[in-house]
Amino acid sequence: MKIVSYFVSAAVASLMFTTSLMASDIDVSFVDEKWNGKVVPIDEVCSDYNIEAGSTPGLYIENLPVGANKVIMKFNDKTFVKMDNGGHGILSYKIEPETSSVEISPQIGETFDLDEGFEVVSAHTGTRFNKTEGAYLAPCSGGKGNTYTVEISIVDTNNNILATKELVLGKY
Repeated sequence: MKIVSYFVSAAVASLMFTTSLMASDIDVSFVDEKWNGKVVPIDEVCSDYNIEAGSTPGLYIENLPVGANKVIMKFNDKTFVKMDNGGHGILSYKIEPETSSVEISPQIGETFDLDEGFEVVSAHTGTRFNKTEGAYLAPCSGGKGNTYTVEISIVDTNNNILATKELVLGKY
């Protein structure tokens, strides 16, 4: 019985150690101070409530794990289930090999015209609510206090997730 107990304990310890190695503690921050994680900047909301379509926030990510190949950004409205889980678009950004930090530039919403290094993983799903199609749809609740987030995943060349972090963009 002691042998079985030892192997189970060793297996659990090994799994915990492996999980902690894979769960890299990436640090994510906004590049522009107008993004504060509390309130979505009024000039970064969708074109229904703005002069033009808002953009994704610029992000700075540090402590990238070894083997990082791409940053996957899943934009969500946590308050409105139909636009959660990437409903505002999922974008990827290619990372140079052996990079420990990266700055990701803002991308304009309601278009598929993205900067070099970016790809559309999944276009926003707001078209079912008559929103202009595109890769990303900026917060678009009309100021009802919805909570917007971006789930950031770092993946390797086989699309294995090396690290994940959720960042609150703010309420709108």
